[in-house]
Amino acid sequence: MSKLEFAPAKINLTLEVLGRRADGYHELRSLVAFASTAADRLTLHSGPTAPTVIEGPFSAGLDGLNLVDAAISAVSRAAPGIDLGRFTLEKNLPIASGIGGGSADAAAALRLLCMAHPEVAALDVGEIARSLGADVPVCLGSRSAMMTGVGEEISATTLPGELFAVLANPLSPIMEKKTAEVFRLLGAAPLQSDLPKETPPVFSSVGDVIRYAALRGNALEAPARQLFPEINMVISALAKLPRSRVAQLSGAGPTCFALFETEHAATVATRMLKSRQPNWWIAQSRLV
Repeated sequence: MSKLEFAPAKINLTLEVLGRRADGYHELRSLVAFASTAADRLTLHSGPTAPTVIEGPFSAGLDGLNLVDAAISAVSRAAPGIDLGRFTLEKNLPIASGIGGGSADAAAALRLLCMAHPEVAALDVGEIARSLGADVPVCLGSRSAMMTGVGEEISATTLPGELFAVLANPLSPIMEKKTAEVFRLLGAAPLQSDLPKETPPVFSSVGDVIRYAALRGNALEAPARQLFPEINMVISALAKLPRSRVAQLSGAGPTCFALFETEHAATVATRMLKSRQPNWWIAQSRLV
């Protein structure tokens, strides 16, 4: 018996860095959404626990331990003696690309293990998710949310109407510890102890979301542009697409996105961009 689960791309519609904390981590505020179709695919096969089999167009980039196997190990420690099964991961999302692919894979693994094993569902799966990485908890729900703290504080939000994104990645070589280097280049100031809390936004229209994303932006975009000059070309290309409303970076990059108000506009833009940049990874999706 096999069970299939999608691991959708996570897009940081905004990413504000509020300051560097005393523990060395950064305090963040980020509006995130998830792609309804751009995703990895994870299949759980019943039987003895075994290492994950990785397939798909970006499988070669996952050498060594991956977050799916890390999730299996974490669950095995919390619930020893269970034959958890074996995963097959179809890796469709670029590796270390700013859209949370590894975190989404780990979250999908946890969802599948909960569905397959009542003993796992009885665990504190949220705590296991937090132990695997800052983005894994929000990926568990794979729905739009406001993330604060280092990502552990999650407030659900709703995207009104239909919002579409075109995602583009130039497939540049990625250095190890890319995100840490982007934060180093940012050089964030120490976090102010009296920083006021902000109420999560309420959006009444797709236009509200687009305006909010454009206003808040992504604080990591400037340092990421230093590390990956190709981002300049990607954002420029996305911004020039017909009916593109805003174009900016997701996470620490190098994946960028443009927002559109209709599926037709996103489809036309995707077709145009693919014809101009056949060597980029490009995907279109409704955001949820």
